[in-house]
Amino acid sequence: MDKAEPLHFQRLPAEAQYEALWRLALSGLTVEQVAERTGWSPERIRQTINPEPPPAIAPWRTRHTGTASTFNSMRAGSRRGPSESPRPDRGPPMHRR
Repeated sequence: MDKAEPLHFQRLPAEAQYEALWRLALSGLTVEQVAERTGWSPERIRQTINPEPPPAIAPWRTRHTGTASTFNSMRAGSRRGPSESPRPDRGPPMHRR
């Protein structure tokens, strides 16, 4: 294969390389054929086209701000003990007849 084609590909900006890789892949070429044409390794092509997702962070490990923390601070200020809980007056028990 002509050496000018991989050299031209390698001088393209990163966004143009990404688009060229997709065009070559969608044209039906195998990863190995694309690697031959671009001068990149098949693994690098796979990683560029389909990058690894960032590691997942459990939602309970992230710091919450905003509504939840405002609610919790408001709730903490108005805590009542068991004897201070407001209870509706129920009146005398109802008897069935």
